[in-house]
Amino acid sequence: MQPETNLKRRTPIFQKAWFMWFCLIIFPPIGIVLLWRQGRFTKVIRTVVTLIATAYFVFPIMAVMTTTQPLYNNQNEFLGAFDKEVKELKLNYALENLKEEEETITAMLDEDITLIENIDENGGVHELIMVGQGEGTDIVLSMGMLIGMTNPDLNQEEVGQVLKDLRLFDEDYQYQKNETTVEKNTIRYNLKYDQSAGVIFSVSKVN
Repeated sequence: MQPETNLKRRTPIFQKAWFMWFCLIIFPPIGIVLLWRQGRFTKVIRTVVTLIATAYFVFPIMAVMTTTQPLYNNQNEFLGAFDKEVKELKLNYALENLKEEEETITAMLDEDITLIENIDENGGVHELIMVGQGEGTDIVLSMGMLIGMTNPDLNQEEVGQVLKDLRLFDEDYQYQKNETTVEKNTIRYNLKYDQSAGVIFSVSKVN
């Protein structure tokens, strides 16, 4: 007579409670599936756990998606991009008479063109605003420089196309009454005219 052998069937890992809770914390979508498959609790409890796990998973993603990313992470990064673009375009622009305040840094490109940086509490540059009252050539060059800085992968022809899309060269376009916006590679460019301030060109990141 052969001895009896007691063979215990091993429980698959996906049926174990600890693995379900592990997944609910690490990757809630899988944990929710296991929660309902294992059926360890009442339907009410499973529903409550599902809602909590869903919120835990979704809210951080939504927070990241709704947070506007900076154009530059800090002032040094911005200055590096500025110096590089000025050198490549062989312009004589320099950031002079810097005035730093809590949320802005203001500088003069020349006597008629002002550049304003809107910064956050961590020093990230979220928006660049150029205000110009000078000759048309200087304003076009400044705008082209800002487009090239914030979209370094564009060639000169593509930078020129952005300027055209902003209707900068459209003599019939009435800037006193309208403004134009162009988005290129996650960067938003806005152009408008104010009678007292002059041409206002802003650059910011698209969410």
